[in-house]
Amino acid sequence: MQKELYCLMLKYGFRPDHKFDQNFIINKNIIDRIIELLDIKHTETVLEIGPGTGHLTKHLLEKAKKVIAIEKDKKLIDILEKEIVDSRLEIISADFLKVDLNNLKFDKIVGLIPYSISQEIIEKIIGTKKAVLVVQKEFAEKLVACEGFENYVGTTVIAQSYSEIKYVSKIKKGSFYPVPKVDSAIIEIAPNGAKIDSTYKEFVKNLFRYSNKDLLNAIKLIIKNQPTLFSKIDAIKVPEELLKKKVKQLNIKEIKKIYSSIF
Repeated sequence: MQKELYCLMLKYGFRPDHKFDQNFIINKNIIDRIIELLDIKHTETVLEIGPGTGHLTKHLLEKAKKVIAIEKDKKLIDILEKEIVDSRLEIISADFLKVDLNNLKFDKIVGLIPYSISQEIIEKIIGTKKAVLVVQKEFAEKLVACEGFENYVGTTVIAQSYSEIKYVSKIKKGSFYPVPKVDSAIIEIAPNGAKIDSTYKEFVKNLFRYSNKDLLNAIKLIIKNQPTLFSKIDAIKVPEELLKKKVKQLNIKEIKKIYSSIF
């Protein structure tokens, strides 16, 4: 795969662009594992985030009815259009974070996503469809973290509130070109059926700004700093034993109980 990538770079005169967090996969075993985890049916449409030069895309087309690939880099779009001539491939030239997913019909999501916007991507797709993603290893560890650990953050709670997340395997940084500074990991995300509540997500984000404070003080700070959003919060309604716990020590069941008590 590395040789294929080099040939494309020579043919089209491009180099990976740091501006787009471009680190291309050169390990076919990783692609095979991703395809296996997706378990694509021939009737399914797969949404691919950041297809790059299309190495994964080609394998998706061998299994899926259709692939919708969203790519921001116009140079790579030109390569995709010339290298993959297939009516079942729809290429959307756009920033994934700005695409309205409600306008697209798809069954599964896949992508080797940019490290710098992984959190935003996760929050955008969480609770929608099954996804298999490659992310920075440290970020993957956050997504599966438990209460009390340093890497247990707001994104952890939001992600786990709406899905089951599995840390599948580590990917060594040498599996990419150019070689990134950190290792990566494959994660599998499956929606749990819970209805997305934007107020809950906003509450969790604000709550974890004060992760080292006890819940009572965290609620007071939320009210003080976000009065227009959370002016109606009443800490009295929260069970006293929870008010004394630090935010980062609250498990998801407790956070949901807190939320339902005050909203």
